[in-house]
Amino acid sequence: MNAAKNKFLECKIFTSLTEERSRIRKYGKGTIIHFQGEEYHSLLVVVEGLVSAEIHDPQGKKIKLETFSPVSPIAPGILFATDNTLPVTITAESDVKILSVSKQDILTILQKDTACLEGYLSLTGDKIVLLAEKIRLFKFNSIQQKIAGYLLNLSKKKGSNHVRLPYTREFLADLFGVARPSLSRELSRLADAKILDIKNKDITILKKRALNYILEGKFGTLYDYDNG
Repeated sequence: MNAAKNKFLECKIFTSLTEERSRIRKYGKGTIIHFQGEEYHSLLVVVEGLVSAEIHDPQGKKIKLETFSPVSPIAPGILFATDNTLPVTITAESDVKILSVSKQDILTILQKDTACLEGYLSLTGDKIVLLAEKIRLFKFNSIQQKIAGYLLNLSKKKGSNHVRLPYTREFLADLFGVARPSLSRELSRLADAKILDIKNKDITILKKRALNYILEGKFGTLYDYDNG
């Protein structure tokens, strides 16, 4: 994901546009940058600060979908969608600086540099994959179930009980829709129970059956299972 993002954001044509100060806008903490339902005509990229994307339902309930940090493009796929209205509300979580690049300028960049085009397509594809994973994990109620579901899926893809997390814990907490301290606490519990062996981003699943039991909501004598 980061490689694809950098491949686009670091292309020479794009970086030359970012040097124009008129394209940088500042927003104070709590400011709504774009409302859900507004048309999206320019690609926004976070330069400084944190920005959140939330869905607001008619009852006023908010569901946080993603947090954007420097240097993250916001909704790159929506820019070229037939219906380019934002499905989320974009809000400044802190004082932020946002780069705005028009759809026409993005098209010019992509037409002139195939590496930028590949990077942009990879970026939008990765966003779809992450959204699908967030929806898949949304059905699980507890943090431990989300962790178990994510790690079992990652283990299946890799064909191994030894996996390396592709994201930071901050990003994973955002993906799971939980607070980072809560995620770290539950990972520590699973490590203390010798279900997982955790060394930074490298994780070994020691008791796969225990993770499956967590996923099924069968907590009973969970930590007594010593099967791999």
